[in-house]
Amino acid sequence: MSETVIDMRSQGNKEWMSTMIDLSKPIAPPEPLLIQEESGIPLLFRRGIHIVSGKKKAGKTFYNSVIMSSLLNPNGYCGFRPTKTTFKILFADTEQDKSDTQEVVKRVHRLNGWTTEENQSRLIGISLREESIEKRLQYIEDAMRDMNPDILIIDGIVDLCIDFNSLDESHKLTTLLMKWTVQYDVSIITALHINKGNDELRGHLGSFLGQKGDSIMRITKENDGMLYISCKITDSRHKPIDDFNFRIVEGIPEPYEVDLSKKPQVNYQDIFENVLSTPLKYCDLATEVARTTNKAISTANRYIKTATELGIIKNNDGYYVCDSTLPF
Repeated sequence: MSETVIDMRSQGNKEWMSTMIDLSKPIAPPEPLLIQEESGIPLLFRRGIHIVSGKKKAGKTFYNSVIMSSLLNPNGYCGFRPTKTTFKILFADTEQDKSDTQEVVKRVHRLNGWTTEENQSRLIGISLREESIEKRLQYIEDAMRDMNPDILIIDGIVDLCIDFNSLDESHKLTTLLMKWTVQYDVSIITALHINKGNDELRGHLGSFLGQKGDSIMRITKENDGMLYISCKITDSRHKPIDDFNFRIVEGIPEPYEVDLSKKPQVNYQDIFENVLSTPLKYCDLATEVARTTNKAISTANRYIKTATELGIIKNNDGYYVCDSTLPF
């Protein structure tokens, strides 16, 4: 007698098919939202995650003010122009006092020549400092659902989880942001501090965001006789924009051109001739460059990359040497 086999598999669950790529239905690439005028390169894309990184008090919130002003002003700002004049922004501040959040919104109004006595409908700011994590997430999503913004700026992403070093929490939060970008067709900009010493994004949250983000902008304070803020893309899925700078004048960010004659120049030849008295592997070389120049490891890595491109040093079978020490 034959044994009856019962198929316990679900016969009706075809949800996976919603994820299938259909070549008969072309999918447009993400829409660029903000263009750097001089280079013609987009900085922000719809459905992307843009990470603003830097040390504490480096100027990340001022950078966000520049970006908001650029997106909302038909003529753009600070060398950037929007691709449309109808963009709406939701600015969610998890860190500052409510009065400070209001000042950020006022700053954008002043930059765009709007009155600071009433709200501009295309810019909504919400202050979430005193709320629980669950409420912060809920209010952000409720606001997106009601407002339908093109850009969501979260100033203080670590305040949307309990432990930014938790693998589970970091993964869940990063996955939620990616879900939001698709569900609400929104570009997300978020700020995150870097670690002391290695300049990497903080914790497991930083690792996940760095992997999934479209781009990472590094914000640093610089001085060429005048204090200014430098903005540089350190990682990007797309062609990176050119570095740019701004300085703060009476609480307002304005474009700034660096005076190269005053800015200290790096003498790569001297650095590497002193360090490479004997061949070194990359890790040892980076450590030694950081020690002798009193710079961070990330800066040492950049010096190595530049010196290699200039032909000052060369990788010879896994060991770096000054090019002049190579046999002819």
